[in-house]
Amino acid sequence: MNKRSPTWLTTTLLCCVWLAAPPAPAAEPRIEVLFVGNSYTSFNDLPQMLTALAKAGGKRMRAEQSVTGGFTLQKHWEGRRAARRIAGRRWDYVVLQEQSQLPVVAPPLMFEYAKKFDAAIDERGAKTIFFLTWARANAPDMQAGLNQSYFAIAKECEAEVAPVGLAWQQALTLENPPKLHQADNSHPTPAGTYLAACVFYGTIFGESPEGLRWKPPQLTEPQASLLQRIAWQAVTQN
Repeated sequence: MNKRSPTWLTTTLLCCVWLAAPPAPAAEPRIEVLFVGNSYTSFNDLPQMLTALAKAGGKRMRAEQSVTGGFTLQKHWEGRRAARRIAGRRWDYVVLQEQSQLPVVAPPLMFEYAKKFDAAIDERGAKTIFFLTWARANAPDMQAGLNQSYFAIAKECEAEVAPVGLAWQQALTLENPPKLHQADNSHPTPAGTYLAACVFYGTIFGESPEGLRWKPPQLTEPQASLLQRIAWQAVTQN
């Protein structure tokens, strides 16, 4: 009679357990986002804030940026760096942010290069999101022109809009809202960027950012909750 060693028996049992165990669930695919824009995107690092919010919501995301201060979409296109970034790897979304005044003063120029970028994005199998920006603090009437241009080009390209400017407009009507503009009346404070990040969260994931625990240290919890609620209202009412 052949005798089996204890080591053989242990190995056999372990193999049986391993074979019987169900396969581990596949990890949720990571969402890849590229922001193309200028200082409205890079101030306070909007892509990083969005990534932090996504993590707080249990989402896997990597957000990167191709930005140069003051650049228009035309300058980005002619410089080719952003186009190379788009073509260089797989993206789920590419966010296009035009120079802050161009959609109001020269919509045809915005449309021309937005369409070029959208075609390049579509060729790579990604989706375009237009970053609808906010009016300057000393020129609130700009918002109507920004809205008109961004929604019109999004309709032509069959793309999405992240209605950040609408959320800012709503927040600024409140009594004692968090300060959104820097002293230059143009660039965002951390609160302004956080509001933008909440809008992008809602736009990309189709879920409210309300209740997410991450916030920049400059904001109190009540302020963060207020901005989360305003962001979701802007997304759902768009």
